[in-house]
Amino acid sequence: MGKILLMISNYFHDLAVALLAANIFAVYITGRFLDRNPVKDKIVPRLFKKLALVTYAAFAYIIIGGAVRAYNFMDFEWNPAVGKGQVTALIIKHIILFTVTAFGIIGHIRYHKRYGISE
Repeated sequence: MGKILLMISNYFHDLAVALLAANIFAVYITGRFLDRNPVKDKIVPRLFKKLALVTYAAFAYIIIGGAVRAYNFMDFEWNPAVGKGQVTALIIKHIILFTVTAFGIIGHIRYHKRYGISE
């Protein structure tokens, strides 16, 4: 049962990175649309405050799920990958996930600065 929960946690960890990326992309698209709207000052702070909650939840799970994943990494990811010649794919996957997460954090910070949103 523990192995199943770990595999599910690993899946949701990757999914949280995708959610973070999708949320920041939604923030970007919405911001571009609202920048041209005269009621921007009324809508933007409220909207982005709500979207920030999704960003924080996704990032929190990335950290929490990542800690669980890192603790079990050798047994459940590295060793099986070595046995099947998948180390390169595993490394590339983690580089992509890290890059997406970093861009998500940078995007989130930029939008908070751009729209003057206070927490």
